[in-house]
Amino acid sequence: MGLSARLFFDNNETETLFTRISLTHEQLEDARAKKDKLLELFKPELAASLVVPVKHWLQGSYKNHTLIRPMKKGDEFDIDVGIYVLCNAEDEGLSASEVKQINRNILEWYVSNRPEAKVGESKTSCERLIYPSSFHIDIPIYYYDSEADTCKLAIDSDEWIDSDPKFLQDWFNKKVSRLSSKSLAQLRRIIKYLKAWTLIKGKEDGIKIPSIAITALVAEQYVEADDDDDAFIQTAVNIASYIISNDTLDNPCNGGDLFEFKDDDYEKIRSKAIALKNSCEFIDKSEDSLQQYVLWGATFEHMFPSFAERIDEVSKKTNLPAITVPPKINVRHLGKNGKLLSSKVTDEIRAFRDEDLYFSIDNKSDYSETAEVHWIVRNQDAEAKRINDLGHTSVLSVNDERYEGCSYGGGHYMECLVLENNNIKGMGVVKVRITGFSRPLRNPPKKKHYKGR
Repeated sequence: MGLSARLFFDNNETETLFTRISLTHEQLEDARAKKDKLLELFKPELAASLVVPVKHWLQGSYKNHTLIRPMKKGDEFDIDVGIYVLCNAEDEGLSASEVKQINRNILEWYVSNRPEAKVGESKTSCERLIYPSSFHIDIPIYYYDSEADTCKLAIDSDEWIDSDPKFLQDWFNKKVSRLSSKSLAQLRRIIKYLKAWTLIKGKEDGIKIPSIAITALVAEQYVEADDDDDAFIQTAVNIASYIISNDTLDNPCNGGDLFEFKDDDYEKIRSKAIALKNSCEFIDKSEDSLQQYVLWGATFEHMFPSFAERIDEVSKKTNLPAITVPPKINVRHLGKNGKLLSSKVTDEIRAFRDEDLYFSIDNKSDYSETAEVHWIVRNQDAEAKRINDLGHTSVLSVNDERYEGCSYGGGHYMECLVLENNNIKGMGVVKVRITGFSRPLRNPPKKKHYKGR
């Protein structure tokens, strides 16, 4: 078993990388219900407008069971639903732009009495129905001629172009058909880990590897292992090596490029791939579980689970040098009215919603002034997961104070990692328990009893 195996995936219901990047059952059910309602009303309207039969086919990550949650609050996950017009649209004289416009018109009608949804900007190859800060449904329209076995996609330039996502799904299914159900489940988890990595590393510049490209790369490069950390390392090294040497990825179905990088996007992706490869190779050679944890934390940032609840696993084999000094974390706690409630060194604090916490290092003199302090918020529990706000990272100096508001109920963590020249100088954590909307009065007013006249 890899030193970090159970931090990646665990059959027990514990906080892992897999659970943190996966959508909750409630989120999936809500999206499924909204998708089904849309199709129930959309398909008859389109069929009536075009006077042809209409069907649909789910595609992309939703179809392949590799959906992941957004990596930051306010972002959306997506569902791809292909709509198929069952005729040869070109022979029938149906223009691509006209069919695409009807698609949009029906969506605008659909949201006219659904204030929670809106129609997004028209895309080159699809229209988009948005449930803001939750998810969106991309709806491309194809025609399928069963006699000629021809499938084409409507695009903005009034063209029907060759495109059939079912071919790629069939290719994937054939590629992984040799795997056992256990190995296939692991492969899909590896896809999700890599999708999370590319979104996290693309949060600043918006440049990421397309989901379809990650799926194809993992199908080609997957290395099976007993544990997910080992499988991820070997597969990620293979994929990173490919990206470092290639700026295109052939579509196995039609020979097109699945990367479709623009301008200098490739060089930025290449530098990220080099960093991933180096990190994975270093972790693979490391026999220090805490060192591994720190490097996995740098790879997956706030989406990696906190070591605090798994300290026995994280610290079971560690060789930190004697000069390592744990940070003494001071927490300054202010109430809703800005009044100071406490200021103390602690490893756990209880707060109420909308109160303010300020974190700082009390033993600053134990570190160099050039050291970096990584303050990592790791939110947990249902409310934060429902809103897709599982945390963030801030890098400050040893003299800086880090502010965080108390927004979600439950137990969360503020992790503090002190680094100098990428060497661990100290590591600590504060558990933050947030309960209730209002701090109870210490001396509530006495009840008044009616005594009569």
